[in-house]
Amino acid sequence: MHQRISRVKQKYPSIGQYFDIKTEVKEDVRFKRKPKGTEPLQEIKRTVTAVKWAAKEGIDINARSGVYFLRTCVEAISEQTVWQFYNTIREVEATFRVLKTDLDLRPIYNQNDESTMAHLHLSLLAYWVVNTMRHQLKIKGIHSGWREIVRSMNTQKAVTTLAQNVHDQIIMIRRCSEPNQQVRQLYDALKYKYTPFVKRKSVVHKSELDHCQFIEQQHIRSD
Repeated sequence: MHQRISRVKQKYPSIGQYFDIKTEVKEDVRFKRKPKGTEPLQEIKRTVTAVKWAAKEGIDINARSGVYFLRTCVEAISEQTVWQFYNTIREVEATFRVLKTDLDLRPIYNQNDESTMAHLHLSLLAYWVVNTMRHQLKIKGIHSGWREIVRSMNTQKAVTTLAQNVHDQIIMIRRCSEPNQQVRQLYDALKYKYTPFVKRKSVVHKSELDHCQFIEQQHIRSD
């Protein structure tokens, strides 16, 4: 926790110097077992339970931190409307930036007009899906960004187990892991099931596995 606070101060030195940041630490005393006849070894575990910050006294932050300007060519609109438009544009740009990384969509890969149009259409479709999900989550009070949602959902995995029988056949069992509490909260807000698919079991030949790609495999051989 102290390392993260130091990194934030280093990243924003112009404003970080005007704040005092304090942490509340809880200490737990534990004793390790030692051989008989010796004194137990004392161990102190420190856990940060809260982080508090406040502006330093005697410093006018507003006069020293500068002014943030937004310039627009649209006339006859209020400051609040300009600010909403600006935040909308920022959200669209941030979402496209993440999607281009996740979907491997970059303009440098487009060598002709057809691939360019396919790139645009796929980006728009992906953004509509993302925007719909985020809109539904905001209604339920969840305002996480798309990158954070993807990070949370990556904790749930699809596992494929392969077993070979005496007839040289491969038994493939595919199932989904249990979601944690944070993922369950997202599923409940979107009214989705906790598991994208039910447990599947199939018998395939070895040659068919060469064209399959799984997230994780566990090989079990049974005689």
